[in-house]
Amino acid sequence: MASQESEADGSDAAFDRIMETIGNDGPFQRRYNIIFNVTAVLFFAMCVVNVLLVLAVPDHHCSIPVTATQMHNATHAGEAKENVYPMEFNSRGEYVPSSCRMYDMSYDHNVTDFAPPTNETTTVACIYGYEYDRTYYDRTPVTEQDWVCERELYGINIFSVVRVSEVCGTFILGQLGDRIGRLPVYVFSIVTAVVGRVFSVLSAHHYWLFAVLAFIGSFSTNTSFQSPLIIAMEISKDANRAALSLWQLVGWTAGVCLAPLILWWIRDWTWFMIITSLPCLLFYCFPGYAIESPRWLASQGRYRDCLVQLRKIATVNGRPFELTEAQIKTLVPQIECEKTYGIASLFSGWHMTKLTCLLLLSWICNTIPTFTLFLLSLQMGGNPFLNNFWQGAVELPAYLLGQLCCDRVGRRFTNSGAFLAAAIACLPVVLLIHRPGTELYVTMLAIVVKFFVCITYFALYLQSVEMYPTSLRQTGTSFGIIVSNVFGAVGPYIVYLGTSRDLRLPFVAMALITGVGALSSIFLPETLHQKLPETMEEGRRFGRDQHFWSIPKGPLAAIATENTRPLESELQELQKLHKPST
Repeated sequence: MASQESEADGSDAAFDRIMETIGNDGPFQRRYNIIFNVTAVLFFAMCVVNVLLVLAVPDHHCSIPVTATQMHNATHAGEAKENVYPMEFNSRGEYVPSSCRMYDMSYDHNVTDFAPPTNETTTVACIYGYEYDRTYYDRTPVTEQDWVCERELYGINIFSVVRVSEVCGTFILGQLGDRIGRLPVYVFSIVTAVVGRVFSVLSAHHYWLFAVLAFIGSFSTNTSFQSPLIIAMEISKDANRAALSLWQLVGWTAGVCLAPLILWWIRDWTWFMIITSLPCLLFYCFPGYAIESPRWLASQGRYRDCLVQLRKIATVNGRPFELTEAQIKTLVPQIECEKTYGIASLFSGWHMTKLTCLLLLSWICNTIPTFTLFLLSLQMGGNPFLNNFWQGAVELPAYLLGQLCCDRVGRRFTNSGAFLAAAIACLPVVLLIHRPGTELYVTMLAIVVKFFVCITYFALYLQSVEMYPTSLRQTGTSFGIIVSNVFGAVGPYIVYLGTSRDLRLPFVAMALITGVGALSSIFLPETLHQKLPETMEEGRRFGRDQHFWSIPKGPLAAIATENTRPLESELQELQKLHKPST
């Protein structure tokens, strides 16, 4: 086993040396990052959230027969709504005319025959249809198909379909990315996203077809971001990898912020879906930069294809490249990896099982509030587009602060502290949300909750990557995202509970969930300045010797040099092979 590890380390180091000779921080890497890791992510982010934005439910009430009577004019002027709609408490605790019921009376053209309702007057559902507040939306699938009141769960169910689709796509495409390559999965992701979103504009009147297309459009959500990031990391130097992740988050945040502003401007959901989906096809137009990861190709023994990709990089970077297929095969041989059993290996041994369960619980406690806050931003009063914009804009500073705290005080205390802060920030929302005139304060506090939840995401992602051994690192991270997305499907129903019963309930639920997250994450081991586990045995022992209140210390000054000699000899061999023949 030790021999295999040493051989694998030597192979990785040799490939790193090859990348250094052709440029691992040159024009190719910078252009690839701008095209696929920032700009493409911006458009994919809009494609991800567009179907969620158009399912917002605007204010509405029962429609009555359109007449020229004074009663109808008075009703629309707000002077006598109580004569048409029964009064009830809404989810904000306000005593207002009903949105879903009307008095069972005769509405004709003769005003003089109109008699005000009494306590004995019965109420009925909206038998004449609905009228919607057009302040922000002209046309959405909700207003076209009346997905309100008795049919309000139609939109809620679509939200859950989206989450289930993301789970299935992450599970299937995540494994395919390691089997058939990152590039084919990325190309497939573009197709499914565009087809699912664009064709949905023709299917709203067929609910199940709309649901199927929402499933297709969301199937590749995670891989559309993961594939280009993995390729970018595998062709770049180690020092740039954290920056690559941050740049992708910049693209994501820009897309999430831009999408609601576009819908605010267009006001029509069909054109909005087309404008925010079709541009994804533009990223088929960069064949010179849409490469497969040469590192992955070499690991699969596909040395000829690897050579083609390396030459593309070297050409753009202006570096000479003379290596042959046989020479690359000699330098980067295929290594037989340590045998694992997929997800089952995450539960091998009591200690690793405990860590996996704590991580999964923390992921769940992060994902449910994230999705719930996104949906609530569309239902909390005020301008729904600005609510959503600010919740998206807060993500980037949250990630920057998260990176700073994770590197200073450690991943564990940053994660647990952010969860606790999110739980505390939910409490004043519960106290204020029923008071009139507090919409701005509630929106600001919801943004604060989102800020701390984003910090927990950043810390959790780092912990997932750093806690598992090399052979399980991708599996462990993907499994956490999959499980959390399954439970994230609960988010729409938490929002439904708030909009149909009491708007305080989602914040009560989020306070409890983030409180659980603070407890689960504090018992995870600290990974800052820790040697990453390489083997299964190291993974089973990781963190066992840490004390609960231990503060992470800086890395040791001494650097292990056990592999120095083999690396030097590999470099010399590489330089000899790379020297042009005379």
